[in-house]
Amino acid sequence: MSLVQQPPPVEATQSRPLPQNLASRKSSGLLKRMMSRRSSRMSALDSSSFSLDSESSMMLPPTSAVPVAPRPARFFRQKRLHCDPSSSDLMEWLQDDCPQDLLPKILAFAGPQLVAKLSQTNKFWNGVVSQEQTWRTLSEELYKWKEGDETPSCWKDYYRYNPCVPVDFPSITRALASATTHKHLQTRSIRVLLRPGRYILKETITVEANHEVHVAVETMDLPDSFNQVIEDPKDEKPKKRKKSLRKLLSCRTVDADDEDELPPEFPEPSELGMVLGKERAVLTLRCKKHNQPILKVRRGSCILRNLELRHITYGLDIWNGNAAVQIQPPLSPDEQPIPVAPMPTAVLDHVDITSESGRGVVNIDGGDLTIRNCYIHDCAATGVYVGAAASKLTIQNSDVVRNGNGNRQHRRGIARGHSGIYLEQGLAEITNSSISQNCLTGISAVSPLNAILHLSESELVSNGATQLEMPDIGTMAQRHSSTRDVHLSNVGSPRLRSALVEDVDMSSISSSELSSDLSN
Repeated sequence: MSLVQQPPPVEATQSRPLPQNLASRKSSGLLKRMMSRRSSRMSALDSSSFSLDSESSMMLPPTSAVPVAPRPARFFRQKRLHCDPSSSDLMEWLQDDCPQDLLPKILAFAGPQLVAKLSQTNKFWNGVVSQEQTWRTLSEELYKWKEGDETPSCWKDYYRYNPCVPVDFPSITRALASATTHKHLQTRSIRVLLRPGRYILKETITVEANHEVHVAVETMDLPDSFNQVIEDPKDEKPKKRKKSLRKLLSCRTVDADDEDELPPEFPEPSELGMVLGKERAVLTLRCKKHNQPILKVRRGSCILRNLELRHITYGLDIWNGNAAVQIQPPLSPDEQPIPVAPMPTAVLDHVDITSESGRGVVNIDGGDLTIRNCYIHDCAATGVYVGAAASKLTIQNSDVVRNGNGNRQHRRGIARGHSGIYLEQGLAEITNSSISQNCLTGISAVSPLNAILHLSESELVSNGATQLEMPDIGTMAQRHSSTRDVHLSNVGSPRLRSALVEDVDMSSISSSELSSDLSN
């Protein structure tokens, strides 16, 4: 008895009619990409190489005794289009039988690119995508909007200018480009939402915005039931150039300009500062270029909220680039600041900042910086630097600790010996903050004319040389400065104010022991 089953005659083959117009075929293909539950398409089998066993459902070699008739071409088209010939068409079911309130929830799994393509298939899907209720549901399903938030006037614009990374765009720069003109100028207020996880940045995030335009980057506020954390894919090790015989036999000195490798991985966080609360987005810069910050605000307003910044780069220019955040207007060819309107403004709210190669935050040439509930720590150079007479700094409920111990990653990096806050020129107002355990001084106000400092309800503890360095008595800057309820001590343990880390008791650890422990 032959194991090979004869195929049915061509006339008896039951096949479902194919879509009649191109629009239904196009939309059917889009839905197949959207629905992850759909089975993969069955590839056409070569009838001359295999035959089907009806009893065991296994692929057997062909039997030469019984010839197998070739199957019609429409049979293979049917197998490619429909995994199950008896199942109803997915597009017809969605258009005719699916409850209309479920369609936006299904579209939430597609992403804006596929939704835009789906709206071009036919009038039905164009009408569904054009409804405001659809975009409201998409915003709610992706946690862009929740009950209690301000209700927008246009839900489609709200979804567009509140992009989610990596759902809507693969990177932060691509998301900001959606509100950027060809001259790299932001013309619409935009809020970039990040899923919790680690993001490797290959280039600096640059903000140049018009009047009344705000650019915000923050971690999404997700419910406790949502436990998905974005893991950035591991980068492949860069290929090293083949060294010539002359270089192999030469002296083993290393020039920073000739280094081809990326900066090393950022070390694990120290046990002295453990992050509290929910997971946050961590932005890590890994760039071959020298003196590159994570964020550069050149014009307009920028807000960072609920983030962690991990900065490390090559170079020694801690004034122009070697910092985690740089607030500075553009420079002319002769390196003079160009007056722009509006001047660069930055707000850091609940941000954890560390720079292994340079400064934490630099505000120079007339920028306006506000720091609230932030934790600026373990920077190689100064924690916060302010320069130029028109620059402004406001610090509230923040910690600036353990800065200025130098670059521990590269022996040719920044040397040890920097302050927590260095006010060269400008106006600084510091309230309810801890500036402690820095290498050189806690706060240094330098200029006798323009370094004006208002310090209140704060403490400066266990800094290296001096706790507080004010302008000389009798100078204009000293007369306009003030201090109130300030605790100064050469020894002791500070009380952290930012609420981003646990308040660890370090009263028994001296500054030298702490510095050596961190360097190891």
